[in-house]
Amino acid sequence: MSKTNQLKDFQNGLKEFGLCISTVVNTVLLSIVYIIGVGIASLANKVSKKELLELKKKDGSYWSDFHQSNKYYRQF
Repeated sequence: MSKTNQLKDFQNGLKEFGLCISTVVNTVLLSIVYIIGVGIASLANKVSKKELLELKKKDGSYWSDFHQSNKYYRQF
């Protein structure tokens, strides 16, 4: 085998190794960030009994009244 073939084989091996390592590291890091970020936010909302989506029905309907302030009325 010539040196150029050995070098190309070595480079290809490093590329494959890098892809495998990046897949593992990205999966682990993103999982940890998701669990910490979303998990802590979810727990904080449950402890404070805060509902961000307001999915409870009021008077048999999901509609809520819209209160417009004068600050944004007829801007243009």
